[in-house]
Amino acid sequence: MAYESRLRHPSVDRLFQAILSLRDVDECYRFFEDLCTIREVRAMAQRFEVARMLAQGYTYDAIVEATGMSTATISRIRRFLDYGADGYRLALERLGDIPRPEAPDARPEAPGDTAPARERRSGRASRPSSSRRTR
Repeated sequence: MAYESRLRHPSVDRLFQAILSLRDVDECYRFFEDLCTIREVRAMAQRFEVARMLAQGYTYDAIVEATGMSTATISRIRRFLDYGADGYRLALERLGDIPRPEAPDARPEAPGDTAPARERRSGRASRPSSSRRTR
């Protein structure tokens, strides 16, 4: 089943097709310099970096120190990372920044396992906070 986005619109489809047509990072720089302000591109890059750090287990304090982003914004990114459309996770997996799960929804639930599949997939239900990296 195809993902149904709230963003779906012919003009957005056309924009995404244009992005997908770009051949390398240099072409992306050229396109995004024309499309967005420097501040907009840097804000998107910073959000993506925070998503990577969260997915890799960094603490909020380490992320604040590395990026200067507020904990409220980090929390918002965490919410999308855990409960959003899985776009962050998909991109991070494809870039090799986080491991790809092995058919997470195909795993049978263990007796007494009450954690939803999404929590098992993200490791949120079983990972204690002390196991997070503090880079």
